Amino acid sequence: MELSLFGIQPSIATTIGLVVLVNVTFFFVAGGIFHRCLQRLARVNPLRWKHQPKRTQTREMIREKLPLVICNALLLNTMIGAGVAFGSRFGRAYWSVSTYGVPYLVASTAALFLFYHCALFYFHRAMHGPRLFRTFHHLHHRYKAPMFLDALYEHPLEAFYGGIVVTAPLFLFPVNLYGFFFFFSVMGAHEIIDHSGIDVNLPFLSRSRNHDDHHRQSNCFYGQLLPLLDRAHRTNTVPGCPRAQKQRAA
Repeated sequence: MELSLFGIQPSIATTIGLVVLVNVTFFFVAGGIFHRCLQRLARVNPLRWKHQPKRTQTREMIREKLPLVICNALLLNTMIGAGVAFGSRFGRAYWSVSTYGVPYLVASTAALFLFYHCALFYFHRAMHGPRLFRTFHHLHHRYKAPMFLDALYEHPLEAFYGGIVVTAPLFLFPVNLYGFFFFFSVMGAHEIIDHSGIDVNLPFLSRSRNHDDHHRQSNCFYGQLLPLLDRAHRTNTVPGCPRAQKQRAA
C-alpha cells in the first residue's frame, strides 16, 4: 500500500502532529469565530436564530469546561492522526484515486458517513440508559442550551470510543484518505453547528435544532450526523419533544 502524499512520506510522529495541530486549531479558532459571529446575529433577533432564546452560557461555565474540552480534543485528534499514520502503512487506507477508481472513492466515502452514523446512534442511545447516563453521559448533558465547546465536553471514554469509530474504517475496508479527510471535515463542522444553539444547518445532514432538542429533553434525536436511524426508530417523534412533532407534521 502506498504511503505518500504528493510524493512526501511523513513520519508517523509528523503525521500525528500535523493532524492534531490542524484539527485542534480548526476546532477552537474556527469554532470560536463561528460562535462569536452567530451570537452577534442572535442578539439582533434571538427569537429567529436561537433555539433557546432565554438560555445562554456564562463565561464562568465556559472556563469551567475548557480543561476537559482541551483534553478530549487532544485525545481524539491524536487517535485520528495515529489512525491515518498506521492505516496508510498497515491498514486499508490509500492516497491515489486511481487505486480503486472514482466510483469506489465516492461509494466508500458515503459509507464512512453511514458507518459513523450507525456506530454512534446505538452507542449514544445505550448511554441514555440510567446506569450509563449517571456514570458517563450526564456530563455531556450538563448544559441544556449547548454551545460549540459542548461537542467535546464529555467523558474521555466517550471521546475515546468516538476516536475508535472514526478510525476503524481505515483498517476494515479500503478508504481513500482524501475521502476520509472530506468526511472528517464535514463531521467536525457539523458537530460545531450541532452544538451552536443557532438555527443554522448543513444540507442533507441532521438539523442543529434536533440536537438542541436532544440536549433540552434528552429523550429524542439520538442520531449523529444523519437523521436516518431516528426516523427508522421513531425517536424523532418522542412525546415531550414539541418541535419534533411540529417538524414531523411539516
